[in-house]
Amino acid sequence: MICPRCGAEMKPEQRYCMKCGALNYDHPDNQKMKGYITEEELEKAKQNYIESNTVGKDAIEIGGQVYANNPKEEKRSTYVDTRAALGLGAVIAIVLGLVCYFYFPFSLLMSVAVALCFFLVVFYVLVFISLFMKGGYSGFTPLIPFYNLYAYYDIALGNGWLFLVALIPIVGIIFSFYASYKMGKVFGKSGWLTVFVPFIMLPIIAYSDRAIYDGKGKKYQKYLEKGKRRNTRLPGFIYSGVIFLVFFLLLETPIASLVGEMFLSYDVERVYNTIQKDVDDGVYSCDSGDINSEDGIYYIYYEDIKDAFMTPFPVRSSLNGKSIYGYVRVVKSGNAFNYVYAMTDGENVVSNDSNISDASEIEVPEGANLCEKS
Repeated sequence: MICPRCGAEMKPEQRYCMKCGALNYDHPDNQKMKGYITEEELEKAKQNYIESNTVGKDAIEIGGQVYANNPKEEKRSTYVDTRAALGLGAVIAIVLGLVCYFYFPFSLLMSVAVALCFFLVVFYVLVFISLFMKGGYSGFTPLIPFYNLYAYYDIALGNGWLFLVALIPIVGIIFSFYASYKMGKVFGKSGWLTVFVPFIMLPIIAYSDRAIYDGKGKKYQKYLEKGKRRNTRLPGFIYSGVIFLVFFLLLETPIASLVGEMFLSYDVERVYNTIQKDVDDGVYSCDSGDINSEDGIYYIYYEDIKDAFMTPFPVRSSLNGKSIYGYVRVVKSGNAFNYVYAMTDGENVVSNDSNISDASEIEVPEGANLCEKS
């Protein structure tokens, strides 16, 4: 036996559904209840039970419209689709990382760092797109000066013109905190957390299926009349493309070169520390003498410093001649080791030897005692 109200299984001897409390009118003890309701009313009540069951936990009713009613066909249960745009941003971030590594080329670490920075920017841009679209506005509203403030205060407070109060010195700061508090409340979240940790709460509001707008925004009321599902994929794609272009242009500037030199120094420092550790562990064998026990001058040279690491990926891309190469000179005297390193990517030089300033100066002297990993 099936409950006509919630669809749960019932035993014939049950007087009511244990899940939703609907009466079992076929039970003998409930027969007298039929005296208070006609057959037509009973059938109508059952029909209402069935219809009410169509809006379950996997569906959301907004303004009389039911969204994501069938969870098998529609996995999303929010009326603003942000996750597809976020996935698109992740794919573009990976593409940007590959461009940094193979085209410019930057180090593996810097390429990953640029891709992560890009993704974070896209992530929070999509947060604001979703907030405005959940409030009934277009995904391109954040681009319009002043109108974006109007929209924000309309969503949060129900009156967009209140953004003028936010422009008043000192008072505006306090009022903006109040607007942030209300922004959390209209989406059913903690207002105080939205004020103090907006970088956490705003993404939760944007990406959460349960963060449904329940404010008095004027634009939202007009949106309800249309009854259309909002989709962030188009604005998300456009924003991601524009941000990608901005990042690409920035990577062509001298600032990117300076950052690249910082990451180059970091990579060289890693190699230097690795070689020092390997020397201490005795993994190097030399043309003559023992680097660990005999005094002398030893050279450890790498045509590509990726060989100093146990990694399948080059630290720099070797496809366009930008691999990092150079040497570490080890001077052994008694129990003391003196290390001098000089490495380059063919353009920039990283060395603790003040006499070396150009890539052409990084070469091992003829007849030097070379050491390699055993």
